[in-house]
Amino acid sequence: MEEVPYSKKVVPSPFALREPKLIPPRQWLYGTHLIRGFVSLTVAPGGLGKSSMVLVEALAMATARDLLGIQPRGTSRVWVWNGEDPAEELERRIAAACIHYGIDADQLGDRLLVDSGRTLPICLVKMDKGGVSVAEPQVDELIKAIRENKIDVLVVDPFVTTHSVSENDTTGMNAVIATWRKIADVTNCAVELVHHVSKAGAMNGDEMGIYASRGAGALIDGVRSARFLTRPSDSDAGTLTFEGGRKHYFKVRDGKSNLAPVATDTWMRMVGVPLGNSTGFWTDGDTVGVCTVYNPEAVEVVISDEEVQAIVKAINDLAEAPRHSERATEWVGYVVANALGVDIGFGIKRIDQSADQRKARVEVRAKIGLLMKTGTLSTTAQRNTRDGRDVIVVVVKKEEIAET
Repeated sequence: MEEVPYSKKVVPSPFALREPKLIPPRQWLYGTHLIRGFVSLTVAPGGLGKSSMVLVEALAMATARDLLGIQPRGTSRVWVWNGEDPAEELERRIAAACIHYGIDADQLGDRLLVDSGRTLPICLVKMDKGGVSVAEPQVDELIKAIRENKIDVLVVDPFVTTHSVSENDTTGMNAVIATWRKIADVTNCAVELVHHVSKAGAMNGDEMGIYASRGAGALIDGVRSARFLTRPSDSDAGTLTFEGGRKHYFKVRDGKSNLAPVATDTWMRMVGVPLGNSTGFWTDGDTVGVCTVYNPEAVEVVISDEEVQAIVKAINDLAEAPRHSERATEWVGYVVANALGVDIGFGIKRIDQSADQRKARVEVRAKIGLLMKTGTLSTTAQRNTRDGRDVIVVVVKKEEIAET
């Protein structure tokens, strides 16, 4: 390999210690996630609500309003670039969010800029037979656009559409994230990259944390702030209330925070907002999901010795151990509910369950979670006699069996 000469003489810079109060503060624009001159990362499974969340955050920054539990540091000019969806779909999502939050054109002003990758493609780094190459002319054009439009925050959703590098190639991903860092640095703009999780991460997001992110770890290593979104776990469902079922909710968790203290978890809820745009054959019009902040109530878990004995006996009396999955007809929750004499809506669709049945179901989950935590109950893999596959079932600890 031919040696590449230095572009200039390398001279180390002496450090001059000055009064700390004279050092300019970090320029946070949105909580402790988005900061001028740096790249931030949001990682989430598909279909959870991440695109709606970053759009609502963009509206919050453009209007300086607290929409999702964070008060922006004044108004910002925000450019949202979506590499997958057409412009009209982005318009629907923004319109629905504006309806829900009562935002009009005057409040928004000219501070929100939106583009689709279908009409304005961006591919900054490519990989071909010759290796990894940076599209410097497009990088320069992007830098120019950010400067000329005085962009404070650039949201890139999803990150994967801005390059053609193998996500598992560490060298290639280093080049991609280095390019985005350069853009953030020279424009003094906060860059938000939105990324997907791996298949394993989609199943075990809480356990894997930010490293549920798809591809090489170079992406995570190259940003200064990263957060990840997960669905409510069984443990969450056992201690918190989720109205209308868990599928409409997700949790925002701090995955990496080099420049600020670790942020607390935040719950979000997706709500449907009708646009009132019915026409012709489409008489129902569109109802679009909008991200909102949610404050679930904690469930107080109380269980008596008599209830423990009743639950243990009910499980022990079964010919086959009950299932751990709530989706199963043989879910352990139904066994527990029956043992305690409570109605959790067995055989009734969740949407048709009464408020009392939903509340009782949450309490049953909570008691199962407590018994799991104390070791009275545990899970194990067991061969299903019907199809020969292993399933996760709930069993009673041997000591409890001996006592009963």
